[in-house]
Amino acid sequence: MQTSEIISTAGLLVTAAVATGSWLWQRWQERTSVRVAIVAEVLALKKIAEERKYLTGLIEIGEALRALPEEERPEASLQVRIPEHYCRVYVANVGRLGYLPPEDAQLVVTFYQYADSVVQDVTEGGIIYQGTNDPDTFAETANILRFAIDIAEKLAVRHTNRRWVRWLGKT
Repeated sequence: MQTSEIISTAGLLVTAAVATGSWLWQRWQERTSVRVAIVAEVLALKKIAEERKYLTGLIEIGEALRALPEEERPEASLQVRIPEHYCRVYVANVGRLGYLPPEDAQLVVTFYQYADSVVQDVTEGGIIYQGTNDPDTFAETANILRFAIDIAEKLAVRHTNRRWVRWLGKT
């Protein structure tokens, strides 16, 4: 083999290695970005629900209705304006959920199913938005919101633990 052939072959190998390395790096970055973005959205929604005291409101309304005799219960409602794009990161990346570890993907999907259920109840057309005197309706929606918040907390713990493990070099 001549020197020029060796140089050409080495140049091709280096170019291929750099291209492969760049592609792998880009894929890793995309996977990481998708995971971090979805977790950030879940945690932001959890924080908003906590700051606005939606869970407390649902519980208090349900308890106030339950404290009254059934025939004296007025209709109560909780009307929340939630934009259609409240879960834009999730919707934009639903086809990339495979980038998440299986347990994270399960938690994310379950969180959004619970969140969507609550959104349906407290937005226009929902039973709580329209008003009801049934305390169980408020209790059920509160429980579903509590499930969503619990899942968001599990996801936060998993995400935080993963970063610490990576930082300690134990991946």
